Amino acid sequence: MTMRSTLWAIFFAAFSWAVSAQPAPEVAKLKPAGFPDQPIEYTVVYPAGGGVDITARLLAKYAEQASGDKILVNNRTGGAGMVGHAYLAKQAKPDGYTLGVVGNNIWGDAMLKAQGKWALSDLEAIAYLKSDSLTWLASTTGPFSGKTAKEIIQVAKDKPSTVRIAVIPGTMWEYLIEQVEAQTGAKFLRVPFQGGKPAIVALLGGNVDIAQGFRGEFDSFMQAKQVMPIGVASATRLPSLADVPTFNEMFNGQDYIWRTIHFVVVPKDTPADRKAYLAAMIQAAMRNPELIAEYQKLGAYFDESLTQSKALAADLDALAQKEREFYVKTGRLKL
Repeated sequence: MTMRSTLWAIFFAAFSWAVSAQPAPEVAKLKPAGFPDQPIEYTVVYPAGGGVDITARLLAKYAEQASGDKILVNNRTGGAGMVGHAYLAKQAKPDGYTLGVVGNNIWGDAMLKAQGKWALSDLEAIAYLKSDSLTWLASTTGPFSGKTAKEIIQVAKDKPSTVRIAVIPGTMWEYLIEQVEAQTGAKFLRVPFQGGKPAIVALLGGNVDIAQGFRGEFDSFMQAKQVMPIGVASATRLPSLADVPTFNEMFNGQDYIWRTIHFVVVPKDTPADRKAYLAAMIQAAMRNPELIAEYQKLGAYFDESLTQSKALAADLDALAQKEREFYVKTGRLKL
């Protein structure tokens, strides 16, 4: 390559970046004066590599394209999400520079663990991202390779507390196990983890017999034929896992529905103009076919009632209250 062609290549690359970095018109028109003048933080309350973390990092990439702003993803972990949730609710400044990319596990933390120190009303949802359903996984080389979920559950019934299952305490991971045990008389040995990805790694290492997680957490391992999904906690089979039965199918039920709903929150009292700008930035990113495809590759689906919502915070609160009914019914929450 000649010096002249090299200079043209550098110029073209710089020009292409400048063009691609131009914010979307619908985002630019809402940009508040002087904001942002520093990077925006997307807070994730679970470890790197997990489903929420993957969701946030993909979103940050396309939100940067839509806005031209710099976005950093920061993992504030501990207490199976409690540390990060408490930070978002009570410590983060309501200035628009801190957003939380969260899952609906935040509802359980607020209702069962926060002990009145913070509440869902301390945060405001500004954008819905996607949904996914909790999935049970077995190792393709472990003792239950080739076994169905019902066959493994039968072992847990015949030999109580011998089947080791990964759990994030106080979350849907635990609630699904309880439902299965109540339905079948099985008894599992629970092994606690901070997130889905570490649990899947433990499954590969032979430290648990069943892991639980979401598609983004186990997809690479499934593609490598290291793990196999054996049951999905959804109302119907997922298009991306069409051969995997649902727990509702297994037990002729309706209540085995445990899903993650990923959405974005900001601390209450964040200025309205900044909220509108941040929401527009995320909505523009979510219209990008490339991001949609990325999320779909991870097994996500998009709940139309939330994608089309005109009052997202209220609609999510209604779902949170339905979960609250489960906590009351199971004695976790006293009226």
